[in-house]
Amino acid sequence: MSDEQKGPIDQQRYFSDPEYRKQVLAERKAKKQKSSNGMPPLFKKALTWAGGIAGVILLVIGGYVVYLISGLPSADEFENPETAIASEVKSRDGVTLDKYFVENRNWVRYEDISPHVIDALIATEDHRFYNHWGIDTYATLAIPWHLINGRWQGASTISQQLARNLYKKIGQEFSVTRKFREMITAIQLERRYTKREITEMYLNTVEFPNSTFGIEAAAQTHFGKPAKELNITEAATMIGALQAIYAFNPRIFPERSKSRRDIVLSQMNKRNFLTDSEYQVLASEPIELDYHPPSKAGRQSRYFGEYVRQQVTPWLEENGYDLYKDGLVVYTTIDSRLQQHAERAVKTKLDSLQTIFEKEWTTPGSDEYMDKLWEEFPLFLRSFIRETDRYKNGFAKYDTKVEKVVFDSLFADTAYIDSVKRTRTRLQASFVAIEPTNGNILAWVGGTDYGNVQFDHVYQSKRQAGSTFKPFVYAVAIDNGYKPYHKFSKFPVTFRARDGSTWTPKDETVAEGPVEVPLREALARSMNNVTVRLLPEIAGAPGTNKLWELDPAARKIKDMASKLGIDMSNTPAYPSIALGTANVSLLELTSAYTTFANAGVHIEPIAITRIEDKEGNILKEFHPELTAEVISPETAYIITDMLRGVIRGGEDFYGTGVRLRNVYGVRQDVAGKTGTTNEAADNWFVAMMPHVVMGAWVGGEDRRIRFNQDLSYSIGQGARTALPIVGEFINYASADEQAYWKYDAFEPPPGFVMPEDPEKTRNELIKDENKGRIGW
Repeated sequence: MSDEQKGPIDQQRYFSDPEYRKQVLAERKAKKQKSSNGMPPLFKKALTWAGGIAGVILLVIGGYVVYLISGLPSADEFENPETAIASEVKSRDGVTLDKYFVENRNWVRYEDISPHVIDALIATEDHRFYNHWGIDTYATLAIPWHLINGRWQGASTISQQLARNLYKKIGQEFSVTRKFREMITAIQLERRYTKREITEMYLNTVEFPNSTFGIEAAAQTHFGKPAKELNITEAATMIGALQAIYAFNPRIFPERSKSRRDIVLSQMNKRNFLTDSEYQVLASEPIELDYHPPSKAGRQSRYFGEYVRQQVTPWLEENGYDLYKDGLVVYTTIDSRLQQHAERAVKTKLDSLQTIFEKEWTTPGSDEYMDKLWEEFPLFLRSFIRETDRYKNGFAKYDTKVEKVVFDSLFADTAYIDSVKRTRTRLQASFVAIEPTNGNILAWVGGTDYGNVQFDHVYQSKRQAGSTFKPFVYAVAIDNGYKPYHKFSKFPVTFRARDGSTWTPKDETVAEGPVEVPLREALARSMNNVTVRLLPEIAGAPGTNKLWELDPAARKIKDMASKLGIDMSNTPAYPSIALGTANVSLLELTSAYTTFANAGVHIEPIAITRIEDKEGNILKEFHPELTAEVISPETAYIITDMLRGVIRGGEDFYGTGVRLRNVYGVRQDVAGKTGTTNEAADNWFVAMMPHVVMGAWVGGEDRRIRFNQDLSYSIGQGARTALPIVGEFINYASADEQAYWKYDAFEPPPGFVMPEDPEKTRNELIKDENKGRIGW
């Protein structure tokens, strides 16, 4: 189509003539291309760059939005925010005994928080809290003005701070991204929760000084009271510390903390929470703390709590619970008042025993600590040193392979040597009390310093039982028809082994009096010679002097101890078992004695009754494992009556536990047994009452440590070390009107009459018309 022919398109021809249509389209394309070729090159290049930059900006913005959103909590996290809440171990009367936590926090409801805390928080942190929607627009817009004037003033609302505390993914660093995420999250929180709920969550998640999380833990730690009871100045102190929990720590920096507290009080006055006169009075008051330090190791230093943790962990793991984060409550059988008395008794007596123990091993006037011990046992000190890190690192430090070089260098440091001596000669003690009728553990003291010694001497430590094992021997004898009045020679006897060697266990001294001693007196006085003479009788080989023929007796004694609840799986059935060579824990030993007090029925000790979640729902209940009658009620009562003689003595003798009556004045019905190992390394005492059985152990943390037996007045006896702990406990508990304590006497089985010596009965029937009746 020529230029002359240009004009309006013939529409009819355009749709009916293909050639014409092609011509028109070709002309249009040529015209458009000519127009494009006429654009200035610089403008075309600029347009291209602008389009590219716009695309990159859009891509960056899109990527940033995606990155920003990726750091926000999910919808599920908004609806179900997770906060680590400490789990608690509670006594049966509701007292907290122990806690497990990664963050020391106890969640409390809004209504259980002092209103003074809430007033102080609003006045100081966000006075427009009830009027904004998550972001304080006024404060946010004022930030540039404050910066221009050289002041930094935060604008984070309580909702924004909660966003940081509740969702760790938002972070704490100073950045625009974090601020955007914080704002978005705060708005979402405001949409989902009421102001009351936000306040509750904030005060339960925020960190306070001294590793406490949440207002309840802070109140308990700093003032020894629940958050509900905080007064105005206490509330102001805690809220003031939120600005810088270390700098305003009231324990470390009391003056600085008071200044900050007074600022909070002034803000409360400014916001009309306090009158001018109230502010003036309160600002003049000092800060008064009642500090209860939280554990440095993430849990309080209680031996019983660790035992509970080990007991519940398998079930918790199997069912998906976290003891350190889920706010569980583990209820136990412990009686808080008896526990308090037990801890006091152990600490009081052990401190005095340590002083006497050191004195008995030290020559009067000597400058060396416990010089007689190192003189009598010269290898002990070097063996202790070999177990220290300084010795182990000494070879590298002194560049030598010769032990003498290391020892010479270490012994030159007298302070170090003295430290080793004192550390390794510390005495330890433990105590446990069990209710015999149900197996409930009422009190538990595994040691005196969990911070330094985590080894629990109630259930982890296994030591030779000594004479506390003898009642099991006598129980076998009674079960086999022997009576308390049956008599045996008090002199030692010798048994010959197949290899020609001999075994002649014996008492240190042979008591004066008749040659023949009844079993009742022998048990009360803990006579080894009589106990050993029982073995041929129990073995069914009376009069034998062949050691191997005593094996049946050893097996019977081992079986008896097993039935009473002692783990004997690693104890060989040797005749020496009768004298207490078996290693037992205090928990096992005390539990075994509960069988005597419970008419022959053994119940495994139980420490936990139930586990609840943080809402109070019961997750798991525990019940004692009742077992069948393991010995007859008659045998159990006879042994109990014989063990009364340990405390009361008899007609012509004193029992080894007479101090419980003479020194500690215990007059109620009580039976018991003392125990001391050959080298006086372990000292025991178990006391039985119808409502409680108590066991105590005293010895060295290290088995090599023992009491000085060269002294006739040495405290190295169960009656002089372990018995005093039980005696103190009984006195403390019985004097406490609110403690669980009873004065019931042991009752014989229905229709039971105590067997009496026929010879004695014949001699006394003429002069005693009431013979045959039991009278205690």
